[in-house]
Amino acid sequence: MMSIIATKLPPELELVIACSRWPADEREVQARAAASIDWGQFLKWIRRNRIASLVDHNLRQTSCAMFPEAVVAKLRSDAAHNARRVLIQIAEAERITRLLADAGIRSMVIKGSALSVLAFGDPTLRESHDIDLLVDPARMLEADRLIIDAGYRRITPNFELTPFQYGLYERWRCQMGYYLDSLETTLELHWRLTANSALIPLDGARFFSRSQSVPVAGTSFNTLPDQELFLYLCVHGSVHMWFRLKWLADIAALLHRLHPEVIDRIASRAQTLGVGRPFHVALILAHDLMAAPVPSDILTTARKDRAARKLVIAAIRALNWQGSPGEPGETPWFYTWLSWHAFQLKPGLRYRWRELQNQASSPEDWARVRLPQQLFFLYLPLRPLSWVLRKTLFLVGR
Repeated sequence: MMSIIATKLPPELELVIACSRWPADEREVQARAAASIDWGQFLKWIRRNRIASLVDHNLRQTSCAMFPEAVVAKLRSDAAHNARRVLIQIAEAERITRLLADAGIRSMVIKGSALSVLAFGDPTLRESHDIDLLVDPARMLEADRLIIDAGYRRITPNFELTPFQYGLYERWRCQMGYYLDSLETTLELHWRLTANSALIPLDGARFFSRSQSVPVAGTSFNTLPDQELFLYLCVHGSVHMWFRLKWLADIAALLHRLHPEVIDRIASRAQTLGVGRPFHVALILAHDLMAAPVPSDILTTARKDRAARKLVIAAIRALNWQGSPGEPGETPWFYTWLSWHAFQLKPGLRYRWRELQNQASSPEDWARVRLPQQLFFLYLPLRPLSWVLRKTLFLVGR
């Protein structure tokens, strides 16, 4: 690893990183496994990063005999469980996309099994906890009703929105969440790729006219074209500061698949859209942690990006948050820290002003404190009080 990633990582996390590289590097796995490993911690790091299926597959491709039988058995059990869940998600995604199509509503799958096929050639190697669908923004309300009629209940937001509230929600958020109790399946409907519309300023209509079809387990799904998909993954990982290896594993696997000329075009597109920083962060992390191939000229440019280098250091901190395999979001200040770094993802006052507006807007407060439309402006000064109350309750609960 280069000097920009100077943080000493726990040996268990180092081994997890080695086990999640694509394709598997047997010598690196053996070298890391030879260290003194706490295997319970190793499994916790895998669970935190949601990569059991990928690690299980990679270990099957190696002849490394240093892993205890109980660890291997646990990985295979988790991988089998994920495979069953993925098959349920594929069937549900097919049902819902067909339902939307019958109503004339355009949609496409983002991430999930389609991405797993594109990156790894197997729909079950990527752990996915929900179905993500991008729908035509103009038909979102119709899609919402169809999803609920199909048996799902809306959980985000978990209260009825007035037309006025819906207009604000659509402006400051990018998705609604639903849950199907009978299959224990979560579905998210997106009308935009990011909550901050200034982060990826793309016309949604272009996605549907240029989407690619991916064969998945006997069916097929439309998903984002290569350039937009790669940049979206870079931005998505950066918004979450790469605290899960699964997001970086996607990037690394795609870098092995995409031709250098395609990466060059993506680099140009990143600059045009103003998302050079997330793009550079993803390339540096994928190359230095996951040994992914990156064209030398593009990697050199990424390393020269001072803002990106700072974000790389922050990403390593997030990945190894407090040196623990526990969920970072369960610690008191992680999401506050994450929110602060969101302002560094893109230069320019327009983006940062929109980010400030997004963070100051809290639909959850609309449910906690009911105010009439003419007093809606009061939610802004109430936001800091709500934040302090939530943090206090969190700390007392701990």
